[in-house]
Amino acid sequence: MFEARSLSLSVGTKELLSDTSFRIGDRDHVALVGLNGTGKTTLLRLISGPAGNSALITTGQFMKSSDTTIGYLPQEISFDQDLEKTALQYALQANSRLFELSGKISRLEHELALPDQDYESRAYHELIERFSEAMHEFDHLGGYTMQSNAEKVLAGLGFSEIDFHKKVKAFSGGWQMRLHLTRLLLQNPTLLLLDEPTNHLDIDSLRWLENYLANYEHSYIIVSHDRFFLDKLTDKTLEIAFRRINEYKGNYSYYEKEKAERYELMMGKYENDLKKMEELKAFVDRFRYKATKARQAQSRLRQMEKLEQNLECPEEDLSHISFRFPKAAPSGREVMRLEGVRKSYILPDGTKKQVLNGIDLEVMRGDRIAIVGSNGAGKTTFCKILAGQLDFEGELAMGHNVSLNYFAQHQTENLSAEKSIYEEMMDAAPTSEAQKNVRDILGCFLFSGDAVNKKIKVLSGGEKSRVALARILLQASNLLIMDEPTNHLDMRSKEMLIDSLENYDGTLLIVSHDRYFLDSLVNKVIEIKGGMLKLYLGTYAEYLEKSERLIEEEQRKLQEEQKKRQAPPSSPGQAKTVTKKTVPSVGNKKKIEEIEKKINLLEKKKESLETLMAEEDFYRKSSEETSGTLESYHTACMELDSLFEEWERHSS
Repeated sequence: MFEARSLSLSVGTKELLSDTSFRIGDRDHVALVGLNGTGKTTLLRLISGPAGNSALITTGQFMKSSDTTIGYLPQEISFDQDLEKTALQYALQANSRLFELSGKISRLEHELALPDQDYESRAYHELIERFSEAMHEFDHLGGYTMQSNAEKVLAGLGFSEIDFHKKVKAFSGGWQMRLHLTRLLLQNPTLLLLDEPTNHLDIDSLRWLENYLANYEHSYIIVSHDRFFLDKLTDKTLEIAFRRINEYKGNYSYYEKEKAERYELMMGKYENDLKKMEELKAFVDRFRYKATKARQAQSRLRQMEKLEQNLECPEEDLSHISFRFPKAAPSGREVMRLEGVRKSYILPDGTKKQVLNGIDLEVMRGDRIAIVGSNGAGKTTFCKILAGQLDFEGELAMGHNVSLNYFAQHQTENLSAEKSIYEEMMDAAPTSEAQKNVRDILGCFLFSGDAVNKKIKVLSGGEKSRVALARILLQASNLLIMDEPTNHLDMRSKEMLIDSLENYDGTLLIVSHDRYFLDSLVNKVIEIKGGMLKLYLGTYAEYLEKSERLIEEEQRKLQEEQKKRQAPPSSPGQAKTVTKKTVPSVGNKKKIEEIEKKINLLEKKKESLETLMAEEDFYRKSSEETSGTLESYHTACMELDSLFEEWERHSS
């Protein structure tokens, strides 16, 4: 389906790939992994098409089948051309042909209804013919389910019905990325390229996307630092390392295990070759000048030279972050207590939004707490209140000897763009002793030598995150609050951060969408929902299991309530109370059969109307007859659309 042969790739003077090849099959679900800076995003951008890639220097060959279509979700996108469209309008443009036909049909309907039309003219004849062709193509391409499909995807990614009609410009950058993802999924490309698709998703929309992609009928390549996401969705891993692309026939966990095994095998072969070379060298040195052994010595020498030419020490990525948080004096047993904490905001339209409503919480020394909830639930607001950065109603009491350190979600925005990494760290160091440790700390975060003199403004998102994390090591604390600390960190950096936090001897509160990261660290989970707080004891995986059971229980109760409401009357006397809106329960085979019969009858009626409109005599009839036929045809199409939606509801 898609293949790269002998690909080399450079950005300026930096070589990212050198003479490497890979292939994507028709239904391959691929994880693209590698350290930050190895070229994952650049490769996806290159595969997506030549537009905007003029700065890249490439050699090699891309080949794809004629029916291959490519869709690309970048990490950042501009909506300059679509800001005035509504969310639903933007999504409906996924299929440009259907969107074009929808507008064309509306225009033709308007022209056909004009009162001054000459119904006997050739122009009117051609107008009806164009209308008929447009309607037929619209139906054939699935136009009558276009809007319902768009609404389903929008809802799955967290948009409410009210949001459908908001303009694109009214949404934040994260929600605009969800809009772009919506359109991309509706386009249904045969090769889908997703660069960090989980960055702007909450738990509910992440679950929905996982289920959607698990059933995706085509191929995709995903770049993500969420290993749970990759493990669940991928069956093949491509790793960029040392300017090569290596293939592993399994998900991320398989890749990690297989990579370690490959390295051990290669290292074993390398060590054996070294040992064999030493033996050959010893033989050559001993018998080179002995006449009876000269021929054997020459043979051993040739073997040794051949081994030396093919000798290759396996490359191991030794770059890592290894650090320990500075120790602080322990806090009292009770770290903090919240009673009746409330927080509200006044929206631009003057209405009041209650974010937190009567929060009670007790945090004890040694607690490791995950703070979770959907986007907008109030997680960041809650953290800012705990860190003393927001006013609120209620009471918050800190325990004895608590020293707090707070890593904000947008901590990188607090970095000074014109300062160097070293200057930024020195300015943040609270004491001369801390200043002495700056270079050592930066070394732990892969900034050494001249790299510490780079200005903040030229750093990548991942590099800025590492600088921001390095800053928090300059101050000892026994209470650490971290809001999305893993954003822009690669797998290796994330593992090292987990290792460091496991050895942190204070109290920890973390907001994160990274399930593996949370499950490795926490022993309690706080869920913020509807302004209220609910505490779960146990690991993050146990919380997910409990919440899944609760969701299933709620759905079961809802279905039971629907069955009771929709049950048929028990006696003839009750029949009068049943309205037309009463429908049988979901999955009722009899109801589905009735709908299917109606669909078959309407499709036959629609076909007969199309046949009628295709006849030459049709255009010689009176305007009343032609208008009536056109109206009947349009009504049949609309009724079919409605019946198909009803059939989907009862079949789900």
